[in-house]
Amino acid sequence: MTDFAELLSKSGLSKQEAATLLECAPRTLDRWSSGAVAAKRPVLDALRRHIPTTNQPSPRFTFIDLFAGIGGLRRGFDAIGGRCVFTSEWDRFSAETYRANFPGDDHPVSGDITKIDPASIPDFDLLLAGFPCQPFSIAGVSKKNALNRPHGFADAAQGTLDAC
Repeated sequence: MTDFAELLSKSGLSKQEAATLLECAPRTLDRWSSGAVAAKRPVLDALRRHIPTTNQPSPRFTFIDLFAGIGGLRRGFDAIGGRCVFTSEWDRFSAETYRANFPGDDHPVSGDITKIDPASIPDFDLLLAGFPCQPFSIAGVSKKNALNRPHGFADAAQGTLDAC
């Protein structure tokens, strides 16, 4: 049995779940399982993160990551024992990088938070929001000024999400 086949078995993932997680075709899984092609280390590491363990500590708290960018803000909250239960990022390339940065997530990166049904967001203890990219931050003002566009709360498309 190959390392990949053993890890896949221990993970408890179905072939389709594993293909989705690893972003590959099911036939690629077959080649890795049979040993026709050796699975690369990042693939094996992604499967290892999905193996259930009985001694894995419960998270100290849960959080959601809105306006997530590529996940920089999340890193610190993961490091102190938090577990992310929901992510929202509307930029396609940032979301793609986020998924690559957190391949073990058991939830997808949702798109535009204004289009998400609030009832679909799981319970959480803490809300993270990537304010450095908002148009009222120094970085946001600089970017909008460079583009000769309104910034801060004058930018109706960004930075004015009604929290109610």
